[in-house]
Amino acid sequence: MNTHSSMSSLAPIPDHVPPHLVRDIDIFGLKPVDGDIHLAWHALHDGPDIFYTPRNGGHWVFTRAEDIQEAYRNHGLFSSRIVAVPFVDTGFRFAPAEYDPPEVNEYRNALAPAFSPKALKRYDEIVGELCAELIEGFLADGECEFQSAVAQRLPIGVFLGMMDFPMEDAAMLLPLVEDQTRSPNPAAVQASMDAMIAYLGGKIAERRRNPGEDLTSKVIASTIHGRPATEQEVFSMCINLMFAGLDTVVAELGFSMRFLATHPEHQRQLAEQPEMIPDATEELLRYHGITNLARMVRDDMDYKGVRMGAGEPVVLSTTLFGLDERQFPEPTRIDFRRENKTHLIFGSGPHRCLGSHLARLELRKFLEAWFTRIPSFSLKPGVEVVAESGKNNAMITLSLCWPR
Repeated sequence: MNTHSSMSSLAPIPDHVPPHLVRDIDIFGLKPVDGDIHLAWHALHDGPDIFYTPRNGGHWVFTRAEDIQEAYRNHGLFSSRIVAVPFVDTGFRFAPAEYDPPEVNEYRNALAPAFSPKALKRYDEIVGELCAELIEGFLADGECEFQSAVAQRLPIGVFLGMMDFPMEDAAMLLPLVEDQTRSPNPAAVQASMDAMIAYLGGKIAERRRNPGEDLTSKVIASTIHGRPATEQEVFSMCINLMFAGLDTVVAELGFSMRFLATHPEHQRQLAEQPEMIPDATEELLRYHGITNLARMVRDDMDYKGVRMGAGEPVVLSTTLFGLDERQFPEPTRIDFRRENKTHLIFGSGPHRCLGSHLARLELRKFLEAWFTRIPSFSLKPGVEVVAESGKNNAMITLSLCWPR
């Protein structure tokens, strides 16, 4: 099953790409190894550190942590004008994601106060209560399909609350986020963008008439370059907040729970020593990279002896970063006590995710609420676990069960 099966054909290979660096790899079509999509990514380490694939319009892939981090940080060589493959020009630039310094700083400064640890302190209780409410809703059943019961509901519940949008809008918004962040189909990407703009148009217009203390009102009231944010800038920031705030946490919850469901010894650690949950969260994030975003080569250049052309995309997989054995001994072994749990789930450099504190809070609060109520659980027998690769890795279905 592949919900977003790739429509990728083979693009012409540029003349400057040598044959030994060409691999026919479709990032939307990787197949899980023993149910684990991250092991499929890890297999790409068995080859050149840098390779070119003719799939999805043609693009480079950096496979090693050192190069991935360099591309995230060095905006002089790698621009954020392209952040995903296949590149689809929707006529809309996400702020701050698709802007380079110094412009990106204006948008980050406008949004940062709402996501500081101090500003998010009040969400400790809010997120904890939402986690408890979701789990209590199916606890007595002894089973659940985790993605629909929790993973898809927790982050969007928090987001809609911050924006002061109606909770019932979640059912309409989630498929739009799915298409925008994961689909290889340019028509689906464009359609989801159009639908999102139409939705936000009404919400922003209403909030201009009746401003409040919510995040939407704060975005509307923000200043860029010392002037009020334009209508397009407000749209752009609101859309970027939605896409960035939902898909990563949805996927991370699912992947973490799949791992825990198949590793009872790790379950026992968290059930018996809940003080380990913050460290466990970081190690689960290290292993379960989500985003496979891109950058654009700014100018013709040689990078580590590889000739790259201006405008060519480079995919930077956070999974490949976290599973690089040059950075992490035994990278495919999850160890909550691992000393180096560095990861790039939230990016690096000028585009480090503003919502990283909130995402960590959601993951931590969920694990606390779950292990308080369900200390032992497993995969539901006879039900397939479905995961996919793409712009973002995703858990599609995950059925769990536990003693009643």
